[in-house]
Amino acid sequence: MATANSWTSSQTDARQSVDTTLQVVDDLLKYMSTGQGKPSKQERAIFASAVVFSYGVWESYAEELAIEIATKVSQAIKPSKVPVTVQKLLESATPWELNVHPGWRALWVQRVKATAKGEGDSYGLNTAKVKQVSALLKTAGLGDVFSKLPANIIPQHLSGQVTTVAAAIDELVKLRGEIVHSGSVPAALKKPHARQWRQFVQELTTEVDQACRTQSSTLLA
Repeated sequence: MATANSWTSSQTDARQSVDTTLQVVDDLLKYMSTGQGKPSKQERAIFASAVVFSYGVWESYAEELAIEIATKVSQAIKPSKVPVTVQKLLESATPWELNVHPGWRALWVQRVKATAKGEGDSYGLNTAKVKQVSALLKTAGLGDVFSKLPANIIPQHLSGQVTTVAAAIDELVKLRGEIVHSGSVPAALKKPHARQWRQFVQELTTEVDQACRTQSSTLLA
């Protein structure tokens, strides 16, 4: 018989959508040349777009993951096990909001959605750097999910430059910013880099998903 928290044993809906959205990147790269060198002048914009889309998949996943975790955990968690970070998220609510409408469980989800997507004067998740994503996941009741991620998923071209997955994520954010804000392609971007970033996002979301579901299972035990 399925239990209220049996969802923690399989990938979240947010993670399942990643492979579909990464198809956009695959379609961009499908007709591009391979090899170790730099993209040709005609190819540079396509390779840069692949990086930007890969980043976009990561950011969208982080937002949807936090909302999904908060939605599912809030439905089943015992009040005595609600994390301190969530209690602080709700501490400005009125007794009516907490106990009557919408109730603290629904209010929790509402506030996670606002943190992720924005509401009123809030713009939501600004960039999907580790610091910002960690803060968002805390509103969903989770702790650190980045420090123990396996280093073997770090893109090969970053070997010797970064040693943690967290640092690699922030490198992707930085590269995306350079492309989007300058409207140009960084000279250091090579053909394999775009494909490696795409693979990194796929593996990163898999690992983060597992870490988040493991923590969620503990909260609901």
